[in-house]
Amino acid sequence: MISQAPTWEQLRQSFAAGRAAVLAIGSYEAHGPHLPVDTDTVIATAVVGEIAERIDGIALPVLPYGATSRPRSGGGDVFPLPALRIPTLFAVVSELVDGIVRAGARELVVITGHYENASVMWDAVQEATAEKDCRSVIFDAPWELIDDDVLTETFPDGVNWAADHGGLLETALMLHLDPDRVGEPPPPWSQAPRQYDVLPTPADAVPPNGIVNDARRVTASDGALLFGAMIDGLERALHREHIHR
Repeated sequence: MISQAPTWEQLRQSFAAGRAAVLAIGSYEAHGPHLPVDTDTVIATAVVGEIAERIDGIALPVLPYGATSRPRSGGGDVFPLPALRIPTLFAVVSELVDGIVRAGARELVVITGHYENASVMWDAVQEATAEKDCRSVIFDAPWELIDDDVLTETFPDGVNWAADHGGLLETALMLHLDPDRVGEPPPPWSQAPRQYDVLPTPADAVPPNGIVNDARRVTASDGALLFGAMIDGLERALHREHIHR
């Protein structure tokens, strides 16, 4: 978990000592009938806290709003909730990063807990850090750092990440991180999601409950294994880039 926030003086001293800032972008969106709307933020908060501890970084508060889900991942305009349009999210991330750099950070780790946030992260961080003395590592798909052996063990039939909104990975992780807030996952959708978008969104483009994949068989043990493997993957990447103490 993220520790109590430091004072401004402590933060400045930490950055001056070379500690990296760790920022994550979450979301507030529908995750079917079995997961809470802040699922991505819960997971991102846990990831930030754990990775900051491993690299002796500074865990910053997670941005709890993100981009709108796409219909083909089970979300979109069918389940309206507070979200940030892409230009707004770009501006928010860019301004946050600019403030982190002005506060003294010279190393920055940025992580998304939400698939659709990835589209703005590189550009926003690049704009905010251009010609500044700050080295950044951006993880726009941290689940891709999970070892293949772990994925094969937990998902022997494979997983379509783009359609796994509220599905296998998030259900498993929430069973591990916050099991009291996880309900019974619904059966999988009988149709295959489109590989493109249509506006207005057709009625048959999104499952009625927003869930495409079958998460009924994942367990808390799966979630613990997946979470540990994802953190290990992030840590290895940061060691490769010499972002650690």
